[in-house]
Order: sequence, then C-alpha cells, then structure tokens
Amino acid sequence: MTQPPFGPPPGGQGPPDRTPLTPPVPPGPMDPPPGQAPGAQQWQQPAPPQQWQQPPQQQPQWQQLPPEQLARMHQPGVVPLRPLTLGDIFGGALQTMRRNPEATIGMGFIVLAVLLVPSLLLSLLLGNVLTGMSDLDVQALQLTLGAIFSGLSSIALTGMIVHVVGEAVLGDRAGLGDTWRAVRSRLLALVGTVLLIGLMTVIAVVALVLLIVLIVAGLGDSALSILLVVLLSLGALVGLVWAACRLSLAPAPVVLERVGPWRGIARAWTLSTGGQGWRIVGITMLAGIVTAILASVIQVPITGALIAALGPAGLDPLSPAVLVTDHALQLVVGALTIPFTAGVTALLYLDQRIRREGLDVSLVRSAQARAAQRSG
Repeated sequence: MTQPPFGPPPGGQGPPDRTPLTPPVPPGPMDPPPGQAPGAQQWQQPAPPQQWQQPPQQQPQWQQLPPEQLARMHQPGVVPLRPLTLGDIFGGALQTMRRNPEATIGMGFIVLAVLLVPSLLLSLLLGNVLTGMSDLDVQALQLTLGAIFSGLSSIALTGMIVHVVGEAVLGDRAGLGDTWRAVRSRLLALVGTVLLIGLMTVIAVVALVLLIVLIVAGLGDSALSILLVVLLSLGALVGLVWAACRLSLAPAPVVLERVGPWRGIARAWTLSTGGQGWRIVGITMLAGIVTAILASVIQVPITGALIAALGPAGLDPLSPAVLVTDHALQLVVGALTIPFTAGVTALLYLDQRIRREGLDVSLVRSAQARAAQRSG
C-alpha cells in the first residue's frame, strides 16, 4: 500500500498543474513500404498484426485497469476528489463508519474502554477512601479525573479515526493493527496539540477577566460598565467558538502530514483563513449539534430509568450505580459520536487542501497507483 499523499505542498506553493491525466494515444498503422502506392496494400494479403504495446516497465499500470475502475477514479472512496459540499462531508463520515465499523465504532469501544475502565475504578476508590473530604470535594476530584481520562481517550480516538478516513478517501479499509501502527507515534504530538490549544484558551480567558476587572474598576457599577462587560463577554464567546472551530482541524495535519503540535496548529489556522473559516465554523457547529442530539437520545431515557429504579439515590453523583452508568454512557456515546465528528474534521481538512493546494491531483494519482496494485 502506497503512502497517502497528504504531505504539505513543497515550499508552501499553491495548487499544482491540473493537466488531465489522459493516457497516451497509441501509434497509428504503419506507413506503406518504399516504392508502393499508398492504396495498394489494401488489396494485398494483410500482414500479421503487430503489437504496439510499450514495454511493461514503461507503461503506467493504471492504464491497464478495466474501464469501470478508470471511471471510478474521480471517487475511489467515500467522497469525490473535488471540493466537497456539506452533504459530501457528512455522508463521507457516515459511509466511513458504515463501510469500516471495526476501525471506527469498534475502535471507539476499545480505546474508550481502555481509559474509562481505570477512570471508573479510581472514581469508586476515591469515594471509599477519601471519607474525610466533603462530598463536593470528592465529586470535583472525580469529575476532574474523569475529564482527564475522557479527554485522553478522545484525543487518541480522534487521531486514529483521522487516519481511517484518510485511507477511506482513497478506497482502502484500514484495519485495527494498521491504524495503531500508523498513529501510535503521533499520540504525543496529538496530546501536545490539545495542550497548546488549551493553554492559548486559558491565556485568552485570563486576559478577558483582567480586562473586565479594569473596566469595573475604572467605571464602577454604572450602566455603561455593565453594558461594556456584557458586550465584551458576548464578543469573547463568539471569538472563542470561532477560533476553536478553526483550530479543530489541527489533529488532521498532525496525523496525516506528520508534523509537530505547533506546526499542526499553524496549518489549521492557515487552511481556515478567509471566508472558508466561517464555513468551517458552521459545519463544525452543525456536526456538534447532531452529535449532541444523538447523545441526548441515548442518555436521557437511561438516566430517567435509573432515577425511577433507584429513587433519590439515582441523583447522587457519588453513588456507585450512578458512576457505573455514567461511564457506560460515556463509552457508548463516545464510540458512536467521536468517529463521526473526527470524520467531519478530517474531511473538512481534505476539502480545504483541495480548494487551496490542489490536493485532488495527488490523490487521483495515488488512487490510480493503489487500484493498479490491487488489480495486479
């Protein structure tokens, strides 16, 4: 299997030459021998046909493919190799899950279980050991611990799904072992990317709080001060969501281009500049709404049944039954939703590289080479 052509363009140049990849025209019939009239040979016994095929080592393998495979070169996988629409992006993410459930949903269960099971055991242990602490402190510690394990599992799973989608675009099914071997060396870079984005978010929030404090200190409790604080808070909220959606593309270059955390963040920001940035924000938020609805459909009935069965104990966040149910819901919901959102992220990244860098030309060539290998 050839390496996917997802590396950055050489020197940061623009789209490459989009000359159509048409096969060469085969040579025509031989000229008549010297001294013979051009039309005389049609009345003679025809000579044995000559072979005009080029040597195998000079002829591209993809020219020997059946016509139906050549016709599929514009869409060898889950999406067409052209600028993608919203339907292409959502449909491609869902098709990847449907065609390769082992490496998407199945991998989601495995990765989440590996990290959520220790989280559950530690949460149960804390509730029994830290009896001298208040319930609020124990609950806060359990939530922090669960958030750390859940975040690590989401990061690892997102990186793996990005690789699976990259292979699915070229028409290949990445297995569990292949995905792990391709992504395991990028896990630290993925964690570093998330930590850098989190650090930038903390810096932005601290700067916002300091600015609000200065406004209140300077203007007091006046109506102008309240108005400025409200407007500043709303503007900061919009700005944070806008930046977070743009930076959500960062795991894709970290995995597919194999760059470091800072370079992955810079690539995500560069690929989402201009009007396309707002398009990325809209599609990312829409994917979040879809997954939130799915999560609610799963969580609300189970939570309601738990409360009905346990009574007041079903509302106690420190109850073992509540902890087990909560982790089980995280496992099921995460295994179903993270592959979809990660697939949308990977396809948004692919779409921007096609639009800005002409990646579709390289993808077509790679798909041709892979199809030739499979047919050979």
